[in-house]
Amino acid sequence: MKIKYFWICLLSLSCIYTADIHAQADIKAKDLATGLDTPWEILWGPDGNIWMTERYGRVSRVNPATGDVIEILSIPEVLEDGERGLMGMVLHPQFYSPVPEMPAYPYVYLIYNYGTKDNTMIKVVRYTYTNDKLGSPFELIKDIPGAWNHDGSRLWIDPDDWTLYFTMGDAAVGDRAQNLSSLNGKILRMNLDGTIPSDNPFPDSYIWSWGHRNPQGLVVANGKIYSSEHGPDTDDELNIIYKGRNYGWPIVRGYCDTQNEQAFCEANNVVEPIAAWTPTIAVAGIDYYNYDLISEWKNSILLVALKGSKLVQIKLDETGNHVVSQTNYFSGKFGRLRDVCISPDGKVYIATSNKDGRGSPAAVDDRIIEITPAALKKNDEKDELDEIEFYPNPFSDKINFNLNDYTNNCTVNIFDIFGNNVRELIANNARTIIWDGKDNNGYVVSNGIYFIRFNNKNGSGISKVIKTGF
Repeated sequence: MKIKYFWICLLSLSCIYTADIHAQADIKAKDLATGLDTPWEILWGPDGNIWMTERYGRVSRVNPATGDVIEILSIPEVLEDGERGLMGMVLHPQFYSPVPEMPAYPYVYLIYNYGTKDNTMIKVVRYTYTNDKLGSPFELIKDIPGAWNHDGSRLWIDPDDWTLYFTMGDAAVGDRAQNLSSLNGKILRMNLDGTIPSDNPFPDSYIWSWGHRNPQGLVVANGKIYSSEHGPDTDDELNIIYKGRNYGWPIVRGYCDTQNEQAFCEANNVVEPIAAWTPTIAVAGIDYYNYDLISEWKNSILLVALKGSKLVQIKLDETGNHVVSQTNYFSGKFGRLRDVCISPDGKVYIATSNKDGRGSPAAVDDRIIEITPAALKKNDEKDELDEIEFYPNPFSDKINFNLNDYTNNCTVNIFDIFGNNVRELIANNARTIIWDGKDNNGYVVSNGIYFIRFNNKNGSGISKVIKTGF
């Protein structure tokens, strides 16, 4: 089959092969910053740096060009063990003044555990950024019960009304989520001075929504608030958050799909998730992608998973209310993933969490990883080479390259989707080259998409093949 007919073959494959392969964007990944200790939050700052919290109590700015990590705050008060410690962070929407006539608010908001192992609490604190440091802490709320696990917690500030939203886990006591007298198991909303907004759904209460187990992701897109939430052993969730609504925990896990759940959902106006995962993958940070750089990801929620050790692209429909498809990336490649952020030009960054007590740290862990298009094609390189035939495609154990006019000292380089050169073959004037599906070390490569670059005196060209298990 000639290369120009590749996409016909790919479409026929979609009936029998997983979305992990046939719908994947062509991307590559590289380490940006290494040697970190359990990053919890990464976000793109207005200064063009990545702002990061590490769970033991450090806040830093990471230069996306060099990977340099500059510490700007260390909080001795932070209590770190289990799942608790320094967690979410958000910067004021008007961190820098947009025009000289308007004031700047160089404020950074943090949420963290403090106290003792037997009596841990959670607080939200505002810091002021001056002279490349954070200082002047101002407590907005404190003494929210915490626990060894299930403490949340992500932050977001509405740029229109300057109210702060933050997710709060049930602190390992599920019944708190249905108790409107408790702040645990909720998504909360406050004014930036710590007071309760007058238009919150419950009088004199910070509660915005309730019935949550352990929400660890929060992003706003399409005019909607999206939150990812850990399930127990079943039913991780992706929810759209509505004012004053109940999300069911601990009575409801995921969808309202049992008799008892259906009765509770009807009686309590419970909102069902737009996606759920069983078995659980431990969903963590989320962000919204709508950039041209990786066009396949436009209008998608990007979600990272801890136990699932992957990045999930969740394609939304035009309304933003429904999931069209899900595609997994990096499954098992980097270990546990805690958070994701996006630069203004569409680059994606993910943070590992392999030092959190549940991972298996590599020598470079923990780290921030940059994701960009593979960009394997050279400027003068052909997209198709009619002179070359290859078959079968897709293939399971071996594939034949019929080189035709490219037989004269043709070099064949095979790359994976991350841009790694997994195999090099030399034609030595042979008409046909066979790739046995192995890398340069003799190991069988994983199933998936591979880029084949053919190069000789006639020029070079690149195309794709698929290795399957069939």
